[in-house]
Amino acid sequence: MNAASDALWARLREAGLVEGDVPPDAVHMPWYVRVMMGFAGWIGALFLMGFVGAAFAVVYKVPASGLVIGALMCGGATALFRAKPDSDFFEQFGLAVSLAGQGLMGYGLGSLFAFDVGTTALLFALVEVALFLLIPSFLHRVISAAAAGASLVVAATDWGFYHFTGAVVFAAFAWAWLNEFRLIRRGVEVRSFAYGMTLLVIGQLVMLAGARAINDAVLGHGRHAIGGAAAPWIGPIVVGIVFVVVVWRLLARQRVAPGSGPGLAALAGALVVAVVSLKAPGFGVCVAIVLLGHAHGNHVLSGLGIAALVAYWSWYYYSLEITLLEKSAVLAGAGVVLVLARLAMNARWPRAGAKGAGDA
Repeated sequence: MNAASDALWARLREAGLVEGDVPPDAVHMPWYVRVMMGFAGWIGALFLMGFVGAAFAVVYKVPASGLVIGALMCGGATALFRAKPDSDFFEQFGLAVSLAGQGLMGYGLGSLFAFDVGTTALLFALVEVALFLLIPSFLHRVISAAAAGASLVVAATDWGFYHFTGAVVFAAFAWAWLNEFRLIRRGVEVRSFAYGMTLLVIGQLVMLAGARAINDAVLGHGRHAIGGAAAPWIGPIVVGIVFVVVVWRLLARQRVAPGSGPGLAALAGALVVAVVSLKAPGFGVCVAIVLLGHAHGNHVLSGLGIAALVAYWSWYYYSLEITLLEKSAVLAGAGVVLVLARLAMNARWPRAGAKGAGDA
């Protein structure tokens, strides 16, 4: 390592963030070799799954036995991850084995509890939390976090809390990303949890937001939604509040006073987004993803937010029960408002506008 790296390591050690001597330079394998090793791991896992399926057909005759076999497979995957933490082949192989084991455990839990959706989903969420803590793989932790959150959403939906789940997931997503740099000692766990919540919040609030057919499917099995007629409004209101809090926290991080001109403009824009989110909650979620990605310099997160925003507005446009002329008027009005807002920002803060244009 060079002198700059040595000095950085010394500063981190003084801050108590790392321990021991300076690690040796890592040998980075070319990306195409890693991809091929990953494919080889999945192919090997598929052959293993085929052997397990042929040798343990008893799983389908005695479904509860899937719990035992699935637990053994997840335990083996955990041992594999811990024994070979830096091997791409064994990481992909262990991931495939773990996913197959989780599927068997889910089937076993469902059969054991007579397919009680709420209880099965809650227990499966506990399994995913345990795997999140035990398996030291970033990708596996992302999947486990998303699976645990999705299982809790399914359980809450079965118990009549569907309209509140989106806001709770969005709050967990915002908390994770806002504390990414505060919980440095747990940075890997927090970041993987944050990405898992990102995938979940996109899947729930963006792709499925307002889908009446889905609401009828998950709530139309004899149980009534908790909250009565006000329930569909509580979730979007909480989403708007969380979005304003996100903007507030980002302003504080940049040391922008809320009472200053830029602070007031940002909070006013956040309130507008919060109001729009009452009828389109996915809008506030997508804007929050883009804002947090930009604030953290995370291009992956920003890209996910932009893609989700395009997908959500495409869905929302076609879901509106108004004529094409009215839809065109809404789009034209939104464009005019955005252009006027940009002109007003350039007039109020010309230097900031010029700097932004130069950076772009």
